[in-house]
Amino acid sequence: MIEMPPGSEPLPQAEALRVERAIDLAAFVGTELAPGRWRSVTQDEVDQFVALTGDRNWVHTDVERARRELDGATIVPGQLLLALVPAFLQEAYVVIGATQSRAAALRSVRFRFPVRPGDMFRLRARLTLVEQRSHFVQVDAACDLELNSGQRALTSRRTDVFFD
Repeated sequence: MIEMPPGSEPLPQAEALRVERAIDLAAFVGTELAPGRWRSVTQDEVDQFVALTGDRNWVHTDVERARRELDGATIVPGQLLLALVPAFLQEAYVVIGATQSRAAALRSVRFRFPVRPGDMFRLRARLTLVEQRSHFVQVDAACDLELNSGQRALTSRRTDVFFD
């Protein structure tokens, strides 16, 4: 779904943190994980997302009007950006031995700066809690989508649970 702009070379990326068990992530609480690769979203991808969700707000779809009224380009729907976070988070850390994982909660979502089709962004994540529960391990992370300008486009707090 997301791609590098035509003609651009992928930048080197640090390896994802790999652990055998989710509880092993506890050693990294408070640590910022390696940032993900730079990505972008195309207008075609925005149009496909809008068709799927029915969010037909002109700021996402009307390229000509956006050129006139929004200083050049449409705005990528925030929900599309939020939907990309799980895949990006898998670039930050991987639990090899988990038989199953689930997103359990999404909190404090803030859309802080508009993202336009073609803008480059990446995930910056920091583990904030790793705790053994009776049947699973809870992993909380602070997740920011950072634009290549340095601005944070989206911030959120995410809870995933892992089963061994």
